[in-house]
Amino acid sequence: MNSLKRMLDALPPPYAVAGDALVTRILDVFAMEADALAEDIERVRQTHWVDSIYRLTDLEKLAALMNVRRFSWETLPTFRARLKALIVARLQGALGVREIRQFVYDYLTRIEDVLGCVFLPGLGSSGRARLDVDAAFRPQPERPRFRPLSLVENPEKLRRSATLLARSGRVPYLFRWEEQNRGLSPTTATFRITGFSNGRTAVPLLVNRTTGDLIGYRDTVPLGRTLAISADGTERGATATLEGEDVSSRLFSVQGFQLGVPFDPPDLDPAPLLPRMVRGLNEWVYLSVGLFDVRGLDRFFFAIADEALREGAFDRTTFDHSLFPAGPVARLGMEWLETEPASFEVRVPRYLVVEPRTLTADPRSRPYRQFEEGLGATIREIHAAGVRAEVRFIPFLETQRQSVRMRSSWEFLPPHDGPVGEGVSVELGARFGETGLGRARFN
Repeated sequence: MNSLKRMLDALPPPYAVAGDALVTRILDVFAMEADALAEDIERVRQTHWVDSIYRLTDLEKLAALMNVRRFSWETLPTFRARLKALIVARLQGALGVREIRQFVYDYLTRIEDVLGCVFLPGLGSSGRARLDVDAAFRPQPERPRFRPLSLVENPEKLRRSATLLARSGRVPYLFRWEEQNRGLSPTTATFRITGFSNGRTAVPLLVNRTTGDLIGYRDTVPLGRTLAISADGTERGATATLEGEDVSSRLFSVQGFQLGVPFDPPDLDPAPLLPRMVRGLNEWVYLSVGLFDVRGLDRFFFAIADEALREGAFDRTTFDHSLFPAGPVARLGMEWLETEPASFEVRVPRYLVVEPRTLTADPRSRPYRQFEEGLGATIREIHAAGVRAEVRFIPFLETQRQSVRMRSSWEFLPPHDGPVGEGVSVELGARFGETGLGRARFN
């Protein structure tokens, strides 16, 4: 009922005349003003509720009360979907696992309904029973293709040695460096060793001087080939491959190793173990030691280097406790997994995305990428102070093994082999006037 009808109903019977009467026309002027005022009052009332706001500027002003800003790409429906999920999470504290999960679930389901998209297949839609928040974060045996959401506290992060990367992995004998394990718990290190020419990468040893853990390879790494020392799936077990070929039988490890102290076969571990990395500072050294029945003449030392032995450097090393620099003998890479403290990671599968053609006509507008931006930026805002938050979208990956091999076009004569045949002699050492020139070395 409009205002004019209510006014006419309120008049006494003699004044309730036809619509074209003079009284009716006079009251219609006031009724129009009353209707306009009522409309303005209704609009003001609607601007106080998120669900009823019809102008984007009004929603931005309402969101500013909660210090929430609109992204440049957000429209009224998409901004409303994110704002409602965010406000609920903030009112609940947004500090615990339950609250973070609830926000991710609410934002994902709301934005799917608003845009008519599918960002997480199997979650459900308006035409099918939708999984609740608990079911969305756990595997569904009856839906084997469903990839659940997950929230991982203190995720493991892959770290690489910045010291080795800075020098392109080229390390000489006796190279010393330091690494920091900033994780919550001790971990283990893995390595990649690429061989240099002339058999220089013979019997490489990696030693953590902080823990006394040693791991070595009982052979020479050929030129251009890479020895990968990694975990075998057990707690600390080590395995090794040389360009895809399993060479774990040549690995060995020692616990409690000390520089300057030789180790014997009984000191070797029954099975090779990866070296540990304790929390904090870890000091490492690269060595090469001679082993019986392993060819590497002039490429390793038969004595274990002590703490004082260094590669010679002017005005830095001590005389009689240093070696002449011989250049790099291997290319070394080092990795380890850290359990990152004070952090959590929300993982969202992104194997299949369904978007209406009307939304993807503009190549600059891809709803799934906008959703990624909105979720990632919001998660980084609602966590507790001092906690690092991150959102990872797990894509569908199909990998194919690939190997690169290199074969030198020349041959090196190993120093272990001398000349053979009649009329050829080998002389060791040299004395002036007694030994033949060209067949001996002067000491």
